[in-house]
Amino acid sequence: MIRNCQDSPFEVLTFDLQLMTYGGIYTVFGISGRGYDMSTSVFSPDGRIFAAEYAKKAVEQGATSIGILCKDGVVLLAEKKLMPLQEPDSVEKISKIDSHIAVATSGLMADARYLIREARTHTQSYWLSYDEPITAEALADFICEVKAARLSIALELPDYSQLPPGRPFGVAMIISSVDFDDSPQLIVTDPVGTSWGYMATVIGRGSSRAGAYLEEHYKPSVTVSKGVELALAALRETGNTELTPENVEIAKIPVKTKEFERLTHDEIKALLESGTE
Repeated sequence: MIRNCQDSPFEVLTFDLQLMTYGGIYTVFGISGRGYDMSTSVFSPDGRIFAAEYAKKAVEQGATSIGILCKDGVVLLAEKKLMPLQEPDSVEKISKIDSHIAVATSGLMADARYLIREARTHTQSYWLSYDEPITAEALADFICEVKAARLSIALELPDYSQLPPGRPFGVAMIISSVDFDDSPQLIVTDPVGTSWGYMATVIGRGSSRAGAYLEEHYKPSVTVSKGVELALAALRETGNTELTPENVEIAKIPVKTKEFERLTHDEIKALLESGTE
């Protein structure tokens, strides 16, 4: 029955959608979410936000990244997915934010680049405001606010409060740092704007196998040098691909220097060769 045009907009919308059914399912809605995946502000009847779940799936399909908290620093390791004939150095999965802080990512790289740029800008602003380097927790809070701004139009965040809600960022980040009090830090932010502290963590497609390996072999007393070996061993457990200096990226931040250090091609090659002996 055609509704009168004086009816509410919601009734008219209901009628319009009823014209596009196939097999009992509204095709305009999509099969999986049944309409509840079209907006980040709508919950399904069982309390789920499908757009957020899809963003997490994007992370699960991304290349593996690993973070290890050590007694004398922090270690980051990332797997790089390379296309044939692609220049390996053009793919960066571990990014320096400031001299003492870095992130490893998994998921959509375009989203990662945007968040990394915002993080670098905020880090310098923090320096100017407080005359001290930003902490991992403060940076994680900022990144989570930016991610949450995509999900809520009412969030009072400068520069973001006027933006309409859109899809969540399809990227997770491992934030590592040595803070000004000489404490190593390791924090993970998920696509929807929540964060947790970890002693060892894995994000990406190899998270199940590599995570199980770390649960069994990680010890809080591990040093940075042993942490690098542990991260490589965990990545090998995923069995996704043969590890080479071209598809593995490793970085560390020792407590002694508080300086981000990226391992060279030759250093990674030596580590891989020693691990296979």
